[in-house]
Amino acid sequence: MKTGQIHIDAAHVRRGEIFLVNVGAPLLVGAWRGESQSALAAVIVGMLFGFADNEGPLPARLRLLGMDAGCITAGALAGFFSRGDAAVLWPLFVATTFAVGLAPGAGREPLLTGRHAAMAFTVAAAIPALTLLEVWYLVGALVVAAASRTLDYVVAGPLPLQPVAPLQLPSGRGGWLRFALAFSGAATAALWIGGTLEPIHTIWVVATTLVVMQPDARASYRRVVERIAGTFAGVLAAWAIIAAFPSVAVVCAVILVVAALIPHHLANRYWLHTALIALLVLLAYYLAEFDAHAIAKLLMERVIDMLLGCAVALVGTAAAFPRGVVAEHESLEEAPLRPTGTQPAVAETTKRDEGWD
Repeated sequence: MKTGQIHIDAAHVRRGEIFLVNVGAPLLVGAWRGESQSALAAVIVGMLFGFADNEGPLPARLRLLGMDAGCITAGALAGFFSRGDAAVLWPLFVATTFAVGLAPGAGREPLLTGRHAAMAFTVAAAIPALTLLEVWYLVGALVVAAASRTLDYVVAGPLPLQPVAPLQLPSGRGGWLRFALAFSGAATAALWIGGTLEPIHTIWVVATTLVVMQPDARASYRRVVERIAGTFAGVLAAWAIIAAFPSVAVVCAVILVVAALIPHHLANRYWLHTALIALLVLLAYYLAEFDAHAIAKLLMERVIDMLLGCAVALVGTAAAFPRGVVAEHESLEEAPLRPTGTQPAVAETTKRDEGWD
């Protein structure tokens, strides 16, 4: 490439187009029909479906999408039917998050779908049941996601995953067991902390803990810092846009632009990736409520929830990785970037996953 020449990665463009379609379809239909509140869950799940993709042939890409949809559905049903019985809910959540803690050892896809299942469990346990209209929007989001990646494959073939720095995984069964226990303990503590506030707080506190805490101490600490910075940036941007342009059309246009940019920054600018997700979700909430006073309160609450979730993740990371383990990892040389879909060369390393971060 010549100096000064702008290089456009075709895979980034394709990935952005998929996110644009997955998020934009339920968003625009909801806004057009005056059903933005009913479409809110589909907008967020459409974004999750965008992450549940791989570099394989079309059947493999559709298989992962179906697996993700199945895990989200199973997690939501488990959370909904156990919500009134603490004796069932807590053990089930602990078991679910413990399994998610072990999932990175099996690869990217089990971790991604398992984490989405734990998020769905939390949402279903914390909020009222979905209406029939919301369910139809969710079904539509799945159909749109399948159609978008089918069209992408027909036009351009396999979609290469983003190259990212590998993680230093826990060593041996003892290391994995310690991480899984710490991960589950942190997620469970986040669920309890959120529940002492309001149900809606639970979702954000738990989600933050789930996506920040990684099977690598350095990656976890780095994510905490970048998530704090990114969330503050996203909240400030949302406040500025809503204050300056309190219009459905403008907010929808901003969400569409943001949706297309989200996957581009995951590998190298996690703080910006986080900021864009926070901005998209908060603007979608604004469309659902369309109340500037309510959204102003929501923005501050989300910052508090994020800080709580990060604090819990810090404690969990410290428990998962004693000083000796961290020192050993820090002495290792940085591994080169590798595509997120490839397998690690040795058992001690793996990839940063692509998930709802």
